[in-house]
Amino acid sequence: MTVTIPSRIRLAPKRALAALLLLSACGAAEPPVPTPVFRTVGTPIASSLRGSASDLNGDWIVAAAYPGGPVAPGDRVTLRLDASGGGVARIAGAGEARLVPVTAEGRGRFDIGGEPWWLLWTDDDFRTAVIGAPGGEYGWIMDRPGQAGADRARAAREMLDFNGYDTDALKTAREG
Repeated sequence: MTVTIPSRIRLAPKRALAALLLLSACGAAEPPVPTPVFRTVGTPIASSLRGSASDLNGDWIVAAAYPGGPVAPGDRVTLRLDASGGGVARIAGAGEARLVPVTAEGRGRFDIGGEPWWLLWTDDDFRTAVIGAPGGEYGWIMDRPGQAGADRARAAREMLDFNGYDTDALKTAREG
């Protein structure tokens, strides 16, 4: 006995295979975009803290920052820390504000909202500070409102350079 299969049924497996191929192409994940790094890998980096963490309390304005980090030039950072470095940070910019928990991770080292913030330098009066990520993914210079100074801005850039950061990649509020 001979069985005849209608042509539309014979095409069904081919259509199913074509559909599977199309679906598999749609599901292919794009490779992740690499995170830019603004510091030379292998360059030593050190955190620093003169006084106690609570000396950082109050308002700060981000004067310069690397693109793509947790803050941008012109953002306002308000810190409320106890002497050991625990507390909260309020970051305001681009029309929004967020509160993030702060945990001390060592002298001049903080975990803020799951990201490492290392204090690389501050002047003696806590008017200008440099924050960086040990991996070099971000960093910035911040000043107390109305307290920016050319000498401290130069010193802050020198500290970023000393810690292996590419200071040419910093953006200021004027540059965007």
